[in-house]
Amino acid sequence: MSFEFTPQEQTRVQLAHLGGVQLDPIGHADLAVIAVLSSVYFVNFAAVAFLVWNRNYPPLKSKYPFLMAAIMISMFIYFLGDLVLKAHVHVRGRVLSNCMLFCVWMRVIFGAYMVSVLTTIRSYALFCIFLCNRAFRGKYACCAAAIATVLAIVFVVVTYTMPGAQTVRYVPLIEMCSMSYAYRAVVQGLLWLVWIINAAINFKLRNITSSFNESREMFVACAAVFTLLAFNTVILYTHPLYPTNMALRITETLCSHVIANFLWWFIMFRSMYNCAIRRDAYLAEWKDKLVRDGLQKQYQIARTDPFSVTVVSVASSNVAKLVSLPRGMVTDHDGFDARTSFSRHSMVSDRMPHMKHADDGLWRPESARQHTNPAFLFSPHSPHPVEQSSSTSTVNDSTAPLTRYDFPFPPKSA
Repeated sequence: MSFEFTPQEQTRVQLAHLGGVQLDPIGHADLAVIAVLSSVYFVNFAAVAFLVWNRNYPPLKSKYPFLMAAIMISMFIYFLGDLVLKAHVHVRGRVLSNCMLFCVWMRVIFGAYMVSVLTTIRSYALFCIFLCNRAFRGKYACCAAAIATVLAIVFVVVTYTMPGAQTVRYVPLIEMCSMSYAYRAVVQGLLWLVWIINAAINFKLRNITSSFNESREMFVACAAVFTLLAFNTVILYTHPLYPTNMALRITETLCSHVIANFLWWFIMFRSMYNCAIRRDAYLAEWKDKLVRDGLQKQYQIARTDPFSVTVVSVASSNVAKLVSLPRGMVTDHDGFDARTSFSRHSMVSDRMPHMKHADDGLWRPESARQHTNPAFLFSPHSPHPVEQSSSTSTVNDSTAPLTRYDFPFPPKSA
């Protein structure tokens, strides 16, 4: 594929001019865009491999590594569809001239829509964990996947029931794919719908008090994407043949993929950088934040989430094996504890004894029972440093024998 102004390309420009279309030829600027974005995605896939390899590192695990990897793959598919729709390459031959494949399936369904819906599902997962205090699995995960699938099926049905001239078609004269006004409205409407749902979910998450910036990350994502959607919608209707203009097609492509990559790295960069550069130190800081905010329960709420169960190490007085304790031994109300809820409105003061669990005092270290103020096992005010206990209610090999903690065991039922 040539990016020079060949006789064939000159003929294409002249034919477009005869048809009343001012066509900028495909040139080195398009090649530069392809080279730059291809290099970016090469680095991105290396980062995805690093992410998947270190998926059990708690700060990365809390970011849903497989979901973020799927988002990156969808972004790359979206990029491939953009190259054809925006005529950065010569749209010739049986494969590249298949506009339905590149513009509908790759750019829209497995590209823009998939990125949008996976990001929305991630927001919904945070909603389930931090506001509903329920694991994002079972009926919650199935319901989210079902809604996303139904929307995609409806879009596909609408696409294939509309007349061919009203969707996407190939224009041999100028060797480009053309999308009708009606179909542009369908595509943009689908994306706007998904991101409005995402914004509504994140509006519900606005009061969470996490030190890990979940609400801020998604607020930035929504703001940036709404700006991009508005820009794309304006371009689609004010310059319907924008791929024929080199400046517009390059600007539109760069804006779309720079914003998409910025959002992904805005969510992942800090955890991935620290995992690579200062793994142990950052993990200690991360756990310390978790404990200070009282969020260890939210981050261990489900087996599919960063931490699934409350775990302590027991073997007489020596640390030897792990056993799982039911959540009911630590919290009441079927695992819900309002004192560790993620919402400011659900925070319960220690002065409200009717909300305290009857066994709270049993979970203090023996040395802490002598203090007047409550000091839970994993409280930052505990006389034992955070480094000696895990933020996931895990007492690991670095701790002293467990005799000082006087762990209660549930009484046998009569």
